[in-house]
Amino acid sequence: MSPADLAILEADGWFGQIPAERRALLLGEAQVRSVRAGERLYGAGDPPNGLWAVLEGRIQLKGYPAAGLELLVPILKPGSWFGETSTLDGLPRQTDAAAVEPARVLHLVAAAVVRATAAAPELYRDLGVLACLHQRAALGFLAQTVAYPVRARLALILMGSEDWPGLRMRQEDLAMLVGVSRQTLNRHLKVLEREGIIRLAYAEISVLDRQRLQAVGRGVAR
Repeated sequence: MSPADLAILEADGWFGQIPAERRALLLGEAQVRSVRAGERLYGAGDPPNGLWAVLEGRIQLKGYPAAGLELLVPILKPGSWFGETSTLDGLPRQTDAAAVEPARVLHLVAAAVVRATAAAPELYRDLGVLACLHQRAALGFLAQTVAYPVRARLALILMGSEDWPGLRMRQEDLAMLVGVSRQTLNRHLKVLEREGIIRLAYAEISVLDRQRLQAVGRGVAR
């Protein structure tokens, strides 16, 4: 692993606060992998295959809460760790994890996690903290989806994009994040475009007026 990769991981709020000796145990057997756009790291229903972190590119998690329904999780950026839930409880994966674009990831296989936690049982608490962070983020996202009008939810997602000042994502996927149909999303996007706040292109949304978009996110503009 390069010094640049290590710096990306240590900048993460979760991994960076773990004592150095336990970070070294996690990284000691980890392997760096390159993945193609669209390549899956694991799928819903698969057995646990260890712990992952994003080094470069973006990884999308997608769940299936009911037959015929998909649920997207906000895209994971470099420095993000994931896959801890099945690593802890040994149960099958609940989501797909796939590369949005060509990416590089860090992979610690399940057997290596077992060896690391045997050497430092405190790592179980570290992984539990990671699971709690993800649960809090998921609950916050759910609360936002329930409490905010569609227009405000859309603005908040655009403002939180790693592609700022814009968003590179298919409208089908963005509609799932906002929690509306593709047709409803398109209607709201067209309104924002007519208002001069955004510009639409294929699989890309550019923000033209950040101040007005922020006002929409706060619910000031309707």
